[in-house]
Amino acid sequence: MKKNKKRLFLYLLFFAVFTYSCNNKQTVKIVGDIPNLPDGTVYLFKWSMLDKIDSAATSKGHFEMNYEVKDELPFYIGIFHRDKKNVQRVISYTTNVPKWGSPTFMTDPVIKIKGNLIEYTPGNIITSPDVIFADISISKIQAGRQTEALFNTGDPIFTNNTPGNVNMIKEKLKKYPFSYHILYKLIDNKTVFNSHQTDDFLKLFDDNIKQSKPYKELLEYNNKAKEIGKITFPLLENTQGNRVAMLDPHYKKHLIVFWASWCGPCRLEIPMLKKAYDRNGENIEFISISTDDDKNSWKNALLKEQMPWKQLLIDKKNPSFNDLQILLKFNTAIPYTVLVDSNLKILGSSTGLSSEQYLLKLIKKQ
Repeated sequence: MKKNKKRLFLYLLFFAVFTYSCNNKQTVKIVGDIPNLPDGTVYLFKWSMLDKIDSAATSKGHFEMNYEVKDELPFYIGIFHRDKKNVQRVISYTTNVPKWGSPTFMTDPVIKIKGNLIEYTPGNIITSPDVIFADISISKIQAGRQTEALFNTGDPIFTNNTPGNVNMIKEKLKKYPFSYHILYKLIDNKTVFNSHQTDDFLKLFDDNIKQSKPYKELLEYNNKAKEIGKITFPLLENTQGNRVAMLDPHYKKHLIVFWASWCGPCRLEIPMLKKAYDRNGENIEFISISTDDDKNSWKNALLKEQMPWKQLLIDKKNPSFNDLQILLKFNTAIPYTVLVDSNLKILGSSTGLSSEQYLLKLIKKQ
């Protein structure tokens, strides 16, 4: 009798766990009806086109995908297409945000795309004959509330700390307190806004988001930023595997460059840094800090680039990474170059590939 009760208990326990697991699986259904899309293959990607997660054949503009998401928070997905002539179509979406289009939507349960592609030539990049850029109007897309919030909020308001942007973010949060896009953008740009502004933003999210890991991590970061006076520069790993001080107190100014071996613009910037170092290396300390996850990739890049100044490595999973972000207003976008004085005051900074002229101008700041 006891054995039967035990078996029944184990069966019920298994059934409950199995049912819970199944119920926590979400399927994202993507249906396309794009009359001028040639036959070929449409690819679904996560966050960027480099991370393909599903695909489907297209016939007469029709395709359908059912992608299973397991216990994940909403994230960005998008599609691109390759026809039978191997021509690739990069697809973006006109949104309700002026002068801003999105290459992605969010993982809502159902996404329907119905309408013709409108081809265009981007003005800021060199294109290939085998790549076509195309746009679809937001009016041709049916999706859920996460995508709605994305297409009505956009990115531009998160990049500059102006009264207008701060007020607009608050208004968007009041309308879309459930939006993971807004949360992700605040995380990506957490060095843009001060701790009091971020406090105001965090209070406006709904209870569901407040229970999420990204929200709690941003809250922890912001609480730490309020005590910036107590934060000190961490010791970082050098090329010999030793943990050393970042800054040499003998220098009055320090040029710190965040980079990674896989970052194309970072590698392109190195020859300019070498020229600047040859001119100013005696008076200004140059420090390169890699954010590489693979230590071997970092060391191989150092062997190839032969940078004659201090080389350090930071572990992004280490709490000290947050310390550097707070102290140097580093939002993880690379290359990021920042000039500080001996009192750790930021004299100037730039994100993205710098020109030689701008780099020399930055170095001269007092």
